[in-house]
Amino acid sequence: MPKKKSTIINICLLAFLIIVTFLLIFKDYSFLDTINIMIKAKRRYIILAIIMMLLAIVFESFNVKSILKSLDKKVSLLKTIKYTFIGFFFSGVTPGGSGGQPIEIYYMKKDNIPITASTLSLLLQLCSYHIITIILGIISLFINPQLVTTKFICIFVIGFILKTLTLSMMLIGLFSKKISKLLVNVMIKILTFFKYSKTDEVSNNLRNSLTTYNQGSKFIREHKMIIIKSLCIVFVQVLFNYSVTYFVYKSFGLSEYSYLDIITSQALLLVATSSIPLPGAVGISENAFLTIYEKIFTMQYLPSALLLSRGITFYLFMFISLIIVTINAVYLKKKSKDLQYN
Repeated sequence: MPKKKSTIINICLLAFLIIVTFLLIFKDYSFLDTINIMIKAKRRYIILAIIMMLLAIVFESFNVKSILKSLDKKVSLLKTIKYTFIGFFFSGVTPGGSGGQPIEIYYMKKDNIPITASTLSLLLQLCSYHIITIILGIISLFINPQLVTTKFICIFVIGFILKTLTLSMMLIGLFSKKISKLLVNVMIKILTFFKYSKTDEVSNNLRNSLTTYNQGSKFIREHKMIIIKSLCIVFVQVLFNYSVTYFVYKSFGLSEYSYLDIITSQALLLVATSSIPLPGAVGISENAFLTIYEKIFTMQYLPSALLLSRGITFYLFMFISLIIVTINAVYLKKKSKDLQYN
């Protein structure tokens, strides 16, 4: 369970970043004009954009459910949707999305799903996600190389390196026992050298993670089809996510650019920003959006497009996730009290 104090600090940091980001953005744009354009946007396309994001959540949940089923752990789609929303919230308030998976594992354990099974299912989901987003990012780079402008190239290169390093570490952990064991031992020696007070705790966590990765490697060798299935599901999940901005584009009555133009732009944007170590990648994501979509939306619609697109893919679903996190916490507290009295 995440510590309340650290969660509150992360939420405050996220709120601070949001305020600073939008103060800086609307220093250059008219807030009233932005809101007026948003009000005039075609609602049917906004609703479709929200549905696209909801479907992305559902497909991620379905993938986790499918992997758990292959591990002989039956769980309903509704429950995996709950885990995904909870993970979405804690990923959003922690740097680099680091808090999402541990809290999902915690709540899965509450529902009697073994830690080994939950960790492995989320690990394979995350690996599939990184593989698909990196591949789509590279393909998009070849389709629309002009999108990587001078202003965008720096953040894209940094984001691509971070994302590739993250995936590489996962794959090394899964497929190379020797290298992963060596990396763990080096990390422990570094912590010991600097006399880090929690070296033993970190050491145990790293070794437990190594065991999980080794089990994952065995699972992949024995269940190749579930991995292919996972990649296919994640591909559809990512396309739904990318489609949000396309429907935002259509809501303004614009038609000059195609669906392919929008999703390739979104693919490059996600590769550039999703691994940045800031809560929700707030600040970086917004500025990168303004840079990469400057030509597509033009100055007239750009800030409105940012508020709607980022509002749906992040802020709206953070709010929905917060509601689900709160309801779940109240339910578990009530359940705990009922067990004490019985």
